Amino acid sequence: MKIVLSLIILFISQYSYAMKIVMVVPVKKHDVFWETVHQVSVVSAKSLGVELEVISGGIDRFSTLELIDKITSRQDKPDYIIFRPFHGNAIPTFNKIEASGISFITLEQPVYGDEALQLKKPQQKYKHWIGEVVYNNSKAGQQLLDALFSEFASNDANAMPSLIGIGGNLDNLSASREFALTNLASKHDSRINQIFPTYWVHQNVAVNFKAMMARYPKTNIFWCASDKLALEVLKQHQLQFGKSAIIGGFDWLPEALEKIKQGQLTASMGGHFLMGAISITKAFDHHHGIDRFDHPPYDFELITKHNVENHLDFMQKKQWHNVDYNQFSAFKSGKEPIKLTMKNLLKATTE
Repeated sequence: MKIVLSLIILFISQYSYAMKIVMVVPVKKHDVFWETVHQVSVVSAKSLGVELEVISGGIDRFSTLELIDKITSRQDKPDYIIFRPFHGNAIPTFNKIEASGISFITLEQPVYGDEALQLKKPQQKYKHWIGEVVYNNSKAGQQLLDALFSEFASNDANAMPSLIGIGGNLDNLSASREFALTNLASKHDSRINQIFPTYWVHQNVAVNFKAMMARYPKTNIFWCASDKLALEVLKQHQLQFGKSAIIGGFDWLPEALEKIKQGQLTASMGGHFLMGAISITKAFDHHHGIDRFDHPPYDFELITKHNVENHLDFMQKKQWHNVDYNQFSAFKSGKEPIKLTMKNLLKATTE
């Protein structure tokens, strides 16, 4: 009887002190990318035995601060908060979490300028800001540009490339992603016409596409800051000209990968849907005394017609459910773990 009672107490104790994470996902209606981040995060947390609560919201700086205020005001506080900050009120948001004593992890790097300088780096000004999970958007923007130019040249080496950039908004994420284009523009490179901001609203492409083409009728390449924008460009180009063009984007949306397979889109940069799962894995290790946040930005991975088959199958069948995420944890694996990347996920599901 005493043994049984001891086991019950041990079980209750372990359950009561289970590691708790709240992750705020900036999901808008029908946002396939962030919904994928959500799903993979849930699977990875379950694999590690982490109690994860995902809150959908935080689509702007105001709603994010409101949610953070509610989370930090709870009587039963989580051990960690994972969220994407927004430029404009990141400082009061960070102050709120820091005062609560909750460890937090940020996603992406949307904050820029003086505000970013005031935040400093993780564990400098804010000791509870234990780390960030970011991807190298500048490098990825260049990779996408190179892939589009390469595909264009392979179709007709004698033709003159003429490119339009379909950008996001004015934050650091967009600026980093578009750096390759602005670099060309600063050099007055004849291959680039103009970069049009869309504020991540694909309907802005539909409204302005004819005007863009009227201004730059020789355009034959479209660099897009997201797959959703790329898909809208494809739709409008087909409506106006009855054919596709050289088009690439970001995010690995299943619909975009299907279009790559069909030869209607050229390329997509992605893999960053793993940012939530990476944060959870690193938070788990941190909770067990292992700090793995001193890490350079992760690299995006490029999908073209040459490697789309395996990636499309993985994304459509949601094969991230078939992965043991313990192998990506230093605490669980007992050694330096392998990186949580799409390449390693594909390997894990085929072994």
